[in-house]
Amino acid sequence: MSFMAILVGGMILIVLSADYFTNGVEWLGYRLGLGEGAVGSLLAALGTALPETLVPIVAIVFGSRGNREAIGLGAILGAPFMLATLGFWVIGLGLWWSGRRRQGLTVGVPAMSGDLRFFLFAFGLAVLAGFVPGVWHPVVAGILVLGYLWHAAALLRHFGQDPEARAPEQALHLYRGANAPAWAVVTQVGMALFGLIVGARFFVMALGQVAQSVHLSGFLLSVIITPVATELPEVLNSVIWLRRHQDALAVGNVTGAMAFQASLVPAIGVVMTTWRFTPWELATAMLAWTAALFSYLRSRRGQLRFADLMTPGLFYVLFIALLLAGN
Repeated sequence: MSFMAILVGGMILIVLSADYFTNGVEWLGYRLGLGEGAVGSLLAALGTALPETLVPIVAIVFGSRGNREAIGLGAILGAPFMLATLGFWVIGLGLWWSGRRRQGLTVGVPAMSGDLRFFLFAFGLAVLAGFVPGVWHPVVAGILVLGYLWHAAALLRHFGQDPEARAPEQALHLYRGANAPAWAVVTQVGMALFGLIVGARFFVMALGQVAQSVHLSGFLLSVIITPVATELPEVLNSVIWLRRHQDALAVGNVTGAMAFQASLVPAIGVVMTTWRFTPWELATAMLAWTAALFSYLRSRRGQLRFADLMTPGLFYVLFIALLLAGN
């Protein structure tokens, strides 16, 4: 089978699975009595973070000795970079596509700002760990893990229960009745997650063949190519929710994944690699952190304009420009 067929097949599977996942996770949140802030930042974000989480683990544990750390570190840093830059850019495009460019995006300040504030702390700490002796790395990893657990608990405390929660307007895809049972909800979410992971895997395989054919380095593959594929579930989910005017879910899906990718995944890299950065890896991390800082400062008003969402994409353009200038 040609890599183009694998590429297209993976993309189709991701799109279909994203639709089933967003539908299923809305029902799962309703069945659990969770508010939209917790559904977007925890349920949706954790589920769609699975594909890109597997990439660095597989690269570090099973990769060839020569490039496993480069690919692993690139994937760990590339995911937050993509979410903090292109993630918001795609949300902006989704806003434009849904005819709401002038209206802007209304965001739940506590939920979104909390995700971004935690991202700035956790990802900043993870980057600083690259400059301290290795003996302190397990301590940093422990702080990152405990920090995420604290952040998740805070989200559940503030947004965990919504007594006014209403059933989703759209019926569960696997059950056409008015009140979908728990078994149908869990089955659909599980099937959708499996589809997202398999689709992302096919997409990464095809992009890897493309990268090899044009002789891209392992760093470029892991920082740019692979995260673009593995972050597709998050951004597609957000576009779907924007079309339904469910802004809290759309934004929380991205910012919640950012919080996860800034803490639990770097904790793995901190303890399983030397965690020392090349200049390009450090530039990737700093641009991601700066883009997140911009979004955090703008989100504190309670609304993100179209320009606010598109601006983080300029950090990605800047990175590409630096790469081209450096080569």
